[in-house]
Amino acid sequence: MRFNRGKRYTYYSSYSHSSRSRIRWDRIAIIGVVVALVIGVAVWFNFDRIQLAIKGYSFDQQNQILALDGDEVDEILSHDKLSHISQWIEQSEKVQYYDEYEQYLSLHKDLEVENVISTIDEIFDNYVPKLTTLNYSNDQIWEVLKTAGVNEVKHLVDQQYTYAQIEPFMKVKGFVFADLDKYMEVYAENQNYNYAVLITTYPFIISENQPETSYTIQNPDDVLTLVKKGFYLSSDYEPSDLVTPDPDKVKVASDCDDSRLRKEAADALVDMFEAAKQEGYDLVINSAYRSYANQKKTYDEYFDTYDEVTAASLVAEPGASEHQTGLGVDLTCQAVIDDHLNGITNSRFGYKPDYKWCVANSYKYGFILRYEEDKADITGIANEPWHFRYVGKEAAKEIFNNSWTLEEYCLNKGVIPDIQEK
Repeated sequence: MRFNRGKRYTYYSSYSHSSRSRIRWDRIAIIGVVVALVIGVAVWFNFDRIQLAIKGYSFDQQNQILALDGDEVDEILSHDKLSHISQWIEQSEKVQYYDEYEQYLSLHKDLEVENVISTIDEIFDNYVPKLTTLNYSNDQIWEVLKTAGVNEVKHLVDQQYTYAQIEPFMKVKGFVFADLDKYMEVYAENQNYNYAVLITTYPFIISENQPETSYTIQNPDDVLTLVKKGFYLSSDYEPSDLVTPDPDKVKVASDCDDSRLRKEAADALVDMFEAAKQEGYDLVINSAYRSYANQKKTYDEYFDTYDEVTAASLVAEPGASEHQTGLGVDLTCQAVIDDHLNGITNSRFGYKPDYKWCVANSYKYGFILRYEEDKADITGIANEPWHFRYVGKEAAKEIFNNSWTLEEYCLNKGVIPDIQEK
Protein backbone atom coordinates (compact mmCIF):
# COMPACT_ATOMS: atom_id res chain seq x y z
CA MET A 1 0.00 0.00 0.00
CA ARG A 2 1.31 3.46 -1.01
CA PHE A 3 0.69 6.67 0.90
CA ASN A 4 0.75 10.26 -0.42
CA ARG A 5 3.45 11.75 1.70
CA GLY A 6 2.97 15.26 0.27
CA LYS A 7 -0.38 15.90 1.87
CA ARG A 8 -1.21 15.29 5.45
CA TYR A 9 -4.80 15.92 6.30
CA THR A 10 -6.06 15.15 9.75
CA TYR A 11 -9.29 15.87 11.49
CA TYR A 12 -7.63 18.26 13.86
CA SER A 13 -5.63 20.23 11.32
CA SER A 14 -8.67 20.74 9.11
CA TYR A 15 -10.79 21.89 12.00
CA SER A 16 -8.13 24.27 13.20
CA HIS A 17 -7.76 25.98 9.77
CA SER A 18 -11.50 26.58 9.19
CA SER A 19 -11.86 28.03 12.64
CA ARG A 20 -9.22 30.68 12.03
CA SER A 21 -10.55 31.79 8.60
CA ARG A 22 -14.28 31.86 9.33
CA ILE A 23 -15.95 35.37 8.75
CA ARG A 24 -17.88 36.70 11.73
CA TRP A 25 -21.00 37.82 9.90
CA ASP A 26 -22.80 38.52 13.13
CA ARG A 27 -20.27 41.17 14.09
CA ILE A 28 -20.33 42.74 10.61
CA ALA A 29 -24.12 42.89 10.72
CA ILE A 30 -23.99 44.72 14.03
CA ILE A 31 -21.47 47.19 12.66
CA GLY A 32 -23.63 47.70 9.54
CA VAL A 33 -26.69 48.42 11.64
CA VAL A 34 -24.78 50.93 13.69
CA VAL A 35 -23.42 52.69 10.59
CA ALA A 36 -26.89 52.77 9.01
CA LEU A 37 -28.33 54.24 12.17
CA VAL A 38 -25.63 56.89 12.27
CA ILE A 39 -26.22 57.76 8.60
CA GLY A 40 -29.97 57.72 9.11
CA VAL A 41 -29.73 60.07 12.06
CA ALA A 42 -27.42 62.37 10.09
CA VAL A 43 -29.80 62.42 7.13
CA TRP A 44 -32.79 62.95 9.43
CA PHE A 45 -31.27 65.98 11.07
CA ASN A 46 -29.92 67.37 7.76
CA PHE A 47 -32.74 66.32 5.42
CA ASP A 48 -33.80 69.89 4.64
CA ARG A 49 -30.21 70.92 3.97
CA ILE A 50 -29.74 67.96 1.64
CA GLN A 51 -32.90 68.86 -0.28
CA LEU A 52 -31.77 72.47 -0.55
CA ALA A 53 -28.36 71.37 -1.83
CA ILE A 54 -30.02 69.15 -4.43
CA LYS A 55 -32.04 72.17 -5.64
CA GLY A 56 -28.79 74.05 -6.11
CA TYR A 57 -28.71 76.42 -3.15
CA SER A 58 -25.24 77.37 -1.90
CA PHE A 59 -24.18 76.62 1.67
CA ASP A 60 -24.71 80.25 2.68
CA GLN A 61 -28.17 80.27 1.10
CA GLN A 62 -28.98 77.02 2.90
CA ASN A 63 -28.05 78.67 6.20
CA GLN A 64 -30.30 81.65 5.43
CA ILE A 65 -33.22 79.41 4.58
CA LEU A 66 -32.73 77.06 7.52
CA ALA A 67 -32.82 80.02 9.89
CA LEU A 68 -36.53 80.42 8.98
CA ASP A 69 -39.41 78.61 10.64
CA GLY A 70 -40.09 75.04 9.61
CA ASP A 71 -43.25 75.88 7.66
CA GLU A 72 -41.38 78.61 5.82
CA VAL A 73 -38.58 76.21 4.91
CA ASP A 74 -41.19 73.76 3.62
CA GLU A 75 -42.71 76.57 1.52
CA ILE A 76 -39.36 77.28 -0.13
CA LEU A 77 -38.72 73.57 -0.66
CA SER A 78 -42.06 73.25 -2.45
CA HIS A 79 -40.74 75.39 -5.34
CA ASP A 80 -37.87 75.20 -7.77
CA LYS A 81 -34.73 77.06 -6.84
CA LEU A 82 -35.37 80.76 -6.26
CA SER A 83 -32.34 82.51 -7.75
CA HIS A 84 -32.87 85.68 -5.71
CA ILE A 85 -33.63 83.94 -2.41
CA SER A 86 -31.13 86.05 -0.45
CA GLN A 87 -32.82 89.31 -1.54
CA TRP A 88 -36.29 87.96 -0.74
CA ILE A 89 -35.21 86.85 2.75
CA GLU A 90 -33.42 90.11 3.46
CA GLN A 91 -36.26 92.37 2.27
CA SER A 92 -39.50 90.51 2.90
CA GLU A 93 -40.96 88.33 5.61
CA LYS A 94 -43.77 87.09 3.32
CA VAL A 95 -42.21 83.76 2.47
CA GLN A 96 -45.47 82.66 0.88
CA TYR A 97 -44.83 85.18 -1.92
CA TYR A 98 -41.18 84.37 -2.63
CA ASP A 99 -42.07 82.26 -5.66
CA GLU A 100 -44.37 85.02 -6.93
CA TYR A 101 -41.55 87.56 -6.51
CA GLU A 102 -39.27 85.35 -8.56
CA GLN A 103 -41.86 84.84 -11.28
CA TYR A 104 -42.75 88.54 -11.53
CA LEU A 105 -39.09 89.53 -11.72
CA SER A 106 -38.59 87.06 -14.58
CA LEU A 107 -41.35 88.91 -16.47
CA HIS A 108 -40.11 92.40 -15.56
CA LYS A 109 -36.34 92.11 -15.49
CA ASP A 110 -35.82 95.88 -15.40
CA LEU A 111 -37.58 96.27 -12.03
CA GLU A 112 -35.66 96.72 -8.80
CA VAL A 113 -36.13 93.98 -6.21
CA GLU A 114 -37.90 96.29 -3.76
CA ASN A 115 -40.37 97.32 -6.48
CA VAL A 116 -41.10 93.68 -7.27
CA ILE A 117 -41.81 93.00 -3.61
CA SER A 118 -44.09 95.99 -3.11
CA THR A 119 -45.98 95.26 -6.33
CA ILE A 120 -46.58 91.58 -5.59
CA ASP A 121 -47.46 92.23 -1.96
CA GLU A 122 -50.14 94.74 -2.91
CA ILE A 123 -51.54 92.73 -5.81
CA PHE A 124 -51.69 89.41 -3.96
CA ASP A 125 -52.87 90.88 -0.67
CA ASN A 126 -55.59 93.10 -2.10
CA TYR A 127 -56.58 92.07 -5.62
CA VAL A 128 -55.81 88.44 -6.40
CA PRO A 129 -58.55 87.20 -4.03
CA LYS A 130 -61.01 89.46 -5.87
CA LEU A 131 -59.79 88.28 -9.27
CA THR A 132 -60.38 84.75 -8.08
CA THR A 133 -63.99 85.62 -7.30
CA LEU A 134 -64.23 86.85 -10.91
CA ASN A 135 -63.17 83.31 -11.92
CA TYR A 136 -59.61 84.15 -12.95
CA SER A 137 -57.43 81.04 -12.81
CA ASN A 138 -53.83 81.21 -11.60
CA ASP A 139 -52.56 80.94 -15.19
CA GLN A 140 -54.87 83.75 -16.28
CA ILE A 141 -53.71 85.98 -13.43
CA TRP A 142 -50.13 85.49 -14.58
CA GLU A 143 -51.08 86.27 -18.18
CA VAL A 144 -52.39 89.59 -16.87
CA LEU A 145 -49.25 90.18 -14.80
CA LYS A 146 -47.03 89.88 -17.88
CA THR A 147 -47.92 93.49 -18.66
CA ALA A 148 -49.99 94.73 -15.72
CA GLY A 149 -48.95 96.48 -12.55
CA VAL A 150 -50.90 97.45 -9.44
CA ASN A 151 -53.02 100.16 -11.07
CA GLU A 152 -54.01 97.97 -13.99
CA VAL A 153 -55.00 95.05 -11.77
CA LYS A 154 -56.94 97.41 -9.51
CA HIS A 155 -58.79 98.73 -12.56
CA LEU A 156 -59.78 95.20 -13.60
CA VAL A 157 -61.22 94.62 -10.15
CA ASP A 158 -62.94 98.01 -9.96
CA GLN A 159 -64.55 97.53 -13.38
CA GLN A 160 -65.31 93.87 -12.69
CA TYR A 161 -63.77 92.87 -16.02
CA THR A 162 -63.65 89.10 -16.48
CA TYR A 163 -60.82 87.37 -18.24
CA ALA A 164 -63.18 86.39 -21.06
CA GLN A 165 -63.82 90.09 -21.68
CA ILE A 166 -60.22 91.21 -21.81
CA GLU A 167 -58.47 88.20 -23.36
CA PRO A 168 -59.33 89.00 -27.03
CA PHE A 169 -57.83 92.49 -26.65
CA MET A 170 -54.73 91.13 -24.90
CA LYS A 171 -53.98 88.93 -27.91
CA VAL A 172 -53.61 91.97 -30.19
CA LYS A 173 -50.09 93.23 -30.73
CA GLY A 174 -49.90 96.71 -29.22
CA PHE A 175 -52.33 96.08 -26.35
CA VAL A 176 -51.81 98.20 -23.25
CA PHE A 177 -53.95 98.03 -20.12
CA ALA A 178 -54.18 101.80 -19.83
CA ASP A 179 -56.42 101.92 -22.92
CA LEU A 180 -58.69 99.02 -22.01
CA ASP A 181 -61.82 101.13 -21.45
CA LYS A 182 -61.35 102.83 -24.83
CA TYR A 183 -60.89 99.44 -26.50
CA MET A 184 -64.23 98.41 -25.09
CA GLU A 185 -65.89 101.52 -26.49
CA VAL A 186 -64.40 101.16 -29.98
CA TYR A 187 -65.18 97.46 -30.09
CA ALA A 188 -68.82 98.18 -29.30
CA GLU A 189 -68.92 100.26 -32.49
CA ASN A 190 -67.10 98.05 -34.99
CA GLN A 191 -66.91 94.56 -33.41
CA ASN A 192 -63.26 94.07 -34.33
CA TYR A 193 -60.74 93.50 -31.52
CA ASN A 194 -57.73 94.25 -33.72
CA TYR A 195 -59.15 97.53 -34.92
CA ALA A 196 -60.20 98.56 -31.42
CA VAL A 197 -56.70 98.10 -30.01
CA LEU A 198 -54.65 99.53 -32.87
CA ILE A 199 -56.70 102.62 -33.65
CA THR A 200 -56.66 103.46 -29.94
CA THR A 201 -53.01 102.78 -29.19
CA TYR A 202 -51.70 104.04 -32.56
CA PRO A 203 -54.35 106.46 -33.85
CA PHE A 204 -51.92 107.93 -36.42
CA ILE A 205 -52.29 104.77 -38.50
CA ILE A 206 -55.14 106.84 -39.90
CA SER A 207 -53.12 109.82 -41.11
CA GLU A 208 -55.69 112.47 -40.26
CA ASN A 209 -54.62 111.75 -36.67
CA GLN A 210 -51.18 113.22 -36.11
CA PRO A 211 -48.67 111.05 -34.20
CA GLU A 212 -47.80 112.18 -30.69
CA THR A 213 -45.05 109.57 -30.47
CA SER A 214 -42.72 108.32 -33.20
CA TYR A 215 -41.42 104.76 -33.45
CA THR A 216 -38.54 103.08 -35.22
CA ILE A 217 -39.41 99.87 -37.05
CA GLN A 218 -37.45 96.86 -35.80
CA ASN A 219 -38.54 94.33 -38.46
CA PRO A 220 -38.28 96.26 -41.74
CA ASP A 221 -37.82 93.07 -43.79
CA ASP A 222 -41.41 91.96 -43.16
CA VAL A 223 -43.32 92.40 -46.44
CA LEU A 224 -46.35 93.65 -44.49
CA THR A 225 -44.43 96.31 -42.56
CA LEU A 226 -46.47 99.50 -42.42
CA VAL A 227 -44.16 102.41 -43.15
CA LYS A 228 -45.56 105.91 -42.74
CA LYS A 229 -45.40 109.02 -40.60
CA GLY A 230 -45.16 107.66 -37.05
CA PHE A 231 -43.64 104.31 -38.08
CA TYR A 232 -40.14 105.05 -39.41
CA LEU A 233 -37.32 103.05 -40.97
CA SER A 234 -33.88 103.76 -39.57
CA SER A 235 -31.66 105.98 -41.68
CA ASP A 236 -29.18 103.15 -42.27
CA TYR A 237 -31.70 100.52 -43.35
CA GLU A 238 -31.19 98.98 -46.76
CA PRO A 239 -32.73 95.63 -47.74
CA SER A 240 -30.12 92.89 -48.06
CA ASP A 241 -31.79 91.17 -51.03
CA LEU A 242 -32.20 94.02 -53.53
CA VAL A 243 -32.04 92.80 -57.14
CA THR A 244 -32.58 94.32 -60.55
CA PRO A 245 -35.63 92.78 -62.28
CA ASP A 246 -34.78 90.74 -65.36
CA PRO A 247 -34.02 93.42 -68.01
CA ASP A 248 -35.17 91.07 -70.77
CA LYS A 249 -38.65 90.97 -69.25
CA VAL A 250 -39.03 94.33 -67.52
CA LYS A 251 -38.66 97.77 -69.12
CA VAL A 252 -37.07 100.58 -67.14
CA ALA A 253 -37.49 104.29 -67.89
CA SER A 254 -34.33 106.04 -69.01
CA ASP A 255 -34.51 108.51 -66.14
CA CYS A 256 -35.05 105.85 -63.45
CA ASP A 257 -32.32 106.24 -60.85
CA ASP A 258 -32.67 102.75 -59.32
CA SER A 259 -34.86 99.91 -60.56
CA ARG A 260 -33.94 97.47 -57.81
CA LEU A 261 -36.53 95.77 -55.62
CA ARG A 262 -36.36 93.07 -53.01
CA LYS A 263 -36.09 89.74 -54.78
CA GLU A 264 -39.58 88.51 -53.88
CA ALA A 265 -41.12 91.73 -55.18
CA ALA A 266 -38.88 91.80 -58.26
CA ASP A 267 -39.86 88.26 -59.24
CA ALA A 268 -43.54 89.07 -58.76
CA LEU A 269 -43.17 92.23 -60.85
CA VAL A 270 -41.66 90.22 -63.70
CA ASP A 271 -44.71 87.95 -63.65
CA MET A 272 -47.01 90.96 -63.64
CA PHE A 273 -45.23 92.66 -66.54
CA GLU A 274 -45.34 89.48 -68.61
CA ALA A 275 -49.05 88.98 -67.90
CA ALA A 276 -49.75 92.60 -68.89
CA LYS A 277 -47.75 92.21 -72.09
CA GLN A 278 -49.76 89.13 -73.07
CA GLU A 279 -52.89 91.27 -72.88
CA GLY A 280 -51.41 94.10 -74.90
CA TYR A 281 -50.14 96.42 -72.16
CA ASP A 282 -46.59 97.74 -71.97
CA LEU A 283 -45.57 98.60 -68.42
CA VAL A 284 -42.37 100.41 -67.44
CA ILE A 285 -40.59 100.93 -64.09
CA ASN A 286 -40.26 104.63 -63.39
CA SER A 287 -38.74 104.37 -59.89
CA ALA A 288 -38.12 101.63 -57.34
CA TYR A 289 -35.66 101.49 -54.46
CA ARG A 290 -34.78 104.81 -52.87
CA SER A 291 -32.35 105.16 -49.99
CA TYR A 292 -33.01 107.28 -46.92
CA ALA A 293 -30.53 109.87 -48.22
CA ASN A 294 -32.19 110.05 -51.63
CA GLN A 295 -35.63 110.31 -50.05
CA LYS A 296 -34.41 113.20 -47.93
CA LYS A 297 -33.11 114.93 -51.05
CA THR A 298 -36.50 114.50 -52.76
CA TYR A 299 -38.33 115.62 -49.61
CA ASP A 300 -36.23 118.77 -49.34
CA GLU A 301 -36.81 119.59 -53.01
CA TYR A 302 -40.58 119.39 -52.57
CA PHE A 303 -40.46 121.67 -49.55
CA ASP A 304 -38.39 124.15 -51.51
CA THR A 305 -40.96 124.09 -54.32
CA TYR A 306 -44.30 123.91 -52.49
CA ASP A 307 -45.79 125.16 -49.25
CA GLU A 308 -45.43 122.91 -46.22
CA VAL A 309 -48.95 121.42 -46.30
CA THR A 310 -48.82 120.65 -50.02
CA ALA A 311 -45.32 119.22 -49.87
CA ALA A 312 -46.22 116.98 -46.91
CA SER A 313 -49.14 115.54 -48.87
CA LEU A 314 -47.04 114.84 -51.97
CA VAL A 315 -43.93 113.18 -50.60
CA ALA A 316 -43.17 110.94 -47.63
CA GLU A 317 -40.77 111.99 -44.91
CA PRO A 318 -37.31 110.39 -44.94
CA GLY A 319 -37.68 107.07 -43.15
CA ALA A 320 -41.41 106.99 -43.92
CA SER A 321 -41.11 106.15 -47.61
CA GLU A 322 -42.08 102.75 -48.93
CA HIS A 323 -39.39 103.07 -51.57
CA GLN A 324 -36.79 102.50 -48.84
CA THR A 325 -38.35 99.10 -48.10
CA GLY A 326 -37.55 97.84 -51.59
CA LEU A 327 -41.23 96.89 -51.90
CA GLY A 328 -42.60 100.09 -53.46
CA VAL A 329 -42.45 100.76 -57.18
CA ASP A 330 -43.61 103.64 -59.35
CA LEU A 331 -44.96 102.51 -62.72
CA THR A 332 -45.60 104.14 -66.03
CA CYS A 333 -46.17 102.72 -69.49
CA GLN A 334 -44.60 102.98 -72.90
CA ALA A 335 -47.57 105.00 -74.17
CA VAL A 336 -46.80 107.80 -71.70
CA ILE A 337 -43.11 107.77 -72.62
CA ASP A 338 -43.99 107.95 -76.31
CA ASP A 339 -46.38 110.84 -75.66
CA HIS A 340 -43.66 112.78 -73.87
CA LEU A 341 -41.23 112.12 -76.70
CA ASN A 342 -43.86 113.52 -79.06
CA GLY A 343 -44.31 116.67 -77.01
CA ILE A 344 -47.48 115.67 -75.17
CA THR A 345 -46.28 116.73 -71.75
CA ASN A 346 -49.57 116.32 -69.88
CA SER A 347 -49.83 112.60 -70.60
CA ARG A 348 -50.26 110.66 -67.34
CA PHE A 349 -50.15 106.98 -66.43
CA GLY A 350 -53.35 107.31 -64.39
CA TYR A 351 -55.33 108.01 -67.57
CA LYS A 352 -54.01 105.08 -69.58
CA PRO A 353 -55.58 101.63 -70.06
CA ASP A 354 -52.35 100.15 -68.69
CA TYR A 355 -53.11 101.80 -65.34
CA LYS A 356 -56.64 100.40 -65.28
CA TRP A 357 -55.26 96.94 -65.98
CA CYS A 358 -52.85 97.30 -63.04
CA VAL A 359 -55.63 98.40 -60.69
CA ALA A 360 -57.74 95.41 -61.69
CA ASN A 361 -55.00 92.79 -61.77
CA SER A 362 -51.96 93.74 -59.67
CA TYR A 363 -53.30 91.95 -56.58
CA LYS A 364 -52.92 88.63 -58.43
CA TYR A 365 -49.17 89.17 -58.26
CA GLY A 366 -49.03 90.51 -54.71
CA PHE A 367 -49.19 94.27 -55.44
CA ILE A 368 -51.70 96.89 -54.35
CA LEU A 369 -52.35 100.45 -55.49
CA ARG A 370 -51.03 102.19 -52.41
CA TYR A 371 -52.27 105.80 -52.51
CA GLU A 372 -55.74 106.27 -53.90
CA GLU A 373 -57.32 109.66 -54.47
CA ASP A 374 -60.21 109.23 -52.05
CA LYS A 375 -58.09 107.68 -49.28
CA ALA A 376 -55.59 110.48 -48.62
CA ASP A 377 -57.06 111.11 -45.16
CA ILE A 378 -56.08 107.53 -44.29
CA THR A 379 -52.76 107.17 -46.09
CA GLY A 380 -51.52 110.72 -45.63
CA ILE A 381 -50.40 110.84 -49.28
CA ALA A 382 -52.31 112.44 -52.13
CA ASN A 383 -53.38 110.41 -55.14
CA GLU A 384 -50.46 108.51 -56.68
CA PRO A 385 -51.86 106.27 -59.43
CA TRP A 386 -48.33 105.19 -60.28
CA HIS A 387 -47.28 103.88 -56.85
CA PHE A 388 -47.74 100.18 -56.17
CA ARG A 389 -46.64 98.25 -53.10
CA TYR A 390 -45.79 94.59 -52.81
CA VAL A 391 -47.51 92.87 -49.84
CA GLY A 392 -47.75 89.26 -51.03
CA LYS A 393 -50.60 87.57 -52.85
CA GLU A 394 -52.72 86.61 -49.83
CA ALA A 395 -52.79 90.09 -48.30
CA ALA A 396 -53.14 91.79 -51.70
CA LYS A 397 -56.19 89.71 -52.52
CA GLU A 398 -57.88 90.54 -49.22
CA ILE A 399 -57.07 94.23 -49.60
CA PHE A 400 -58.46 94.25 -53.14
CA ASN A 401 -61.63 92.35 -52.25
CA ASN A 402 -62.39 94.71 -49.34
CA SER A 403 -61.35 97.91 -51.13
CA TRP A 404 -58.99 98.59 -48.24
CA THR A 405 -55.84 100.62 -47.96
CA LEU A 406 -52.84 98.94 -46.36
CA GLU A 407 -53.69 100.92 -43.20
CA GLU A 408 -57.19 99.46 -43.10
CA TYR A 409 -55.84 95.97 -43.66
CA CYS A 410 -53.40 96.39 -40.77
CA LEU A 411 -56.10 97.77 -38.47
CA ASN A 412 -58.55 95.00 -39.21
CA LYS A 413 -56.03 92.16 -39.21
CA GLY A 414 -53.95 93.35 -36.24
CA VAL A 415 -50.76 93.81 -38.26
CA ILE A 416 -48.25 96.38 -37.05
CA PRO A 417 -44.45 96.46 -37.15
CA ASP A 418 -42.22 95.53 -34.26
CA ILE A 419 -41.41 99.00 -32.98
CA GLN A 420 -39.32 100.90 -30.49
CA GLU A 421 -40.10 104.41 -29.34
CA LYS A 422 -37.68 106.92 -30.84
